[in-house]
Amino acid sequence: MLETEIDSKVNVPDHNLTVGMVGKTVSRLAPAGKAVFETGTEEVFSYQDFIDENQQVVISKIDGNKIIVKLK
Repeated sequence: MLETEIDSKVNVPDHNLTVGMVGKTVSRLAPAGKAVFETGTEEVFSYQDFIDENQQVVISKIDGNKIIVKLK
């Protein structure tokens, strides 16, 4: 018989982000992109429409490893 053992784990976010933190986009969010916060650069998703780079955003929701932001 074929025996397979999987010993990996799901990527667990290791950021210290909280709802309400303010950051700045470093790429266009269409609807996903990158933003920098005081804890580092993270992949984020736009809550509304597209957001251009160099815009201030605020974290509105953290759903598992998905960080949702909106314009400040």
